[in-house]
Amino acid sequence: MKAIIAGSFNPFTLGHKDIVTRVASMFDEVVVAVADDTYKKTAPLSVRTEIAKLSLSDVKGVRVLPFSGLLTDFAKKTGAEVIVRGLRNTVDFEYEKSLGEAYKSLSGIETLFLMCSPELSHVSSSLVRSLAELNAPMDGYVAVGAQSAVKAAYAKKDKE
Repeated sequence: MKAIIAGSFNPFTLGHKDIVTRVASMFDEVVVAVADDTYKKTAPLSVRTEIAKLSLSDVKGVRVLPFSGLLTDFAKKTGAEVIVRGLRNTVDFEYEKSLGEAYKSLSGIETLFLMCSPELSHVSSSLVRSLAELNAPMDGYVAVGAQSAVKAAYAKKDKE
């Protein structure tokens, strides 16, 4: 059985990796779909995709692919039978519940909600972007193999 996990991954964090790793132990294959059309100010799609690949290089059964358009269309194209969404808190749940209902109505594909590990519930992409901008340590927030790429993509550029 194949699952798909999608997001802007701006950037991919240890919280994301936690969810993907746990899902990979439950399914034959996991597609990590990096969204192009996010309506957010993001790093380029190729950069976000590469950071996800670097972060997940040690997780078996995972493919990282960029996509644009509707997630449900991409999920069908990849043969995914379930969409997985990670949750950190009740605020995430309310938002993701609505998305899950839309996915089901658009495609018939079920959504599986998975709570993040408690020790990672404070990790967010916006926090990681802030750490990178300040050139702060990212241990505990970003996979070691992806830290250089995250810093290169998100560090403040000198304006002089």
